[in-house]
Amino acid sequence: MLFPDINILVYAYDSASKDHELCSNWLESVLNGDEPVCFSWHTIMGLVRILTTVKRVKNAFTAKEAMQIADDLMSTPVSRMLSPGDQHFTLFRQLVNETGISGARLSDAIIAALAIEHGATVVSKDRDFRAFDGVKLLNPLAS
Repeated sequence: MLFPDINILVYAYDSASKDHELCSNWLESVLNGDEPVCFSWHTIMGLVRILTTVKRVKNAFTAKEAMQIADDLMSTPVSRMLSPGDQHFTLFRQLVNETGISGARLSDAIIAALAIEHGATVVSKDRDFRAFDGVKLLNPLAS
């Protein structure tokens, strides 16, 4: 199971991003493949929030456009929605305590905890995920 982080999703839709073409091609390929592609309410909300923020995306989307993107992502045959299970908070707390992270990086710990709990591979170019023991990581931009 592949679990793209928020940034990979944003790059796939932000045509002004230097990583747009690679992320867009990667996302299209996996959504048309056979392996499950996972999302969470956290990553979908983050995608919609960032795509509609003019300061973050040069050609920001309307809320309606961003919601359509989210709907399209979640409606493919390989799409799966990951939800926190009984171990989520325990894993999240453990990751936070082990790494000492805080602030904006807590978002990565939420994704990492979900990935560990469900056995998913986090897809990201963000090196910060390496700090979390037990997280399988794939960088689709690495050559």
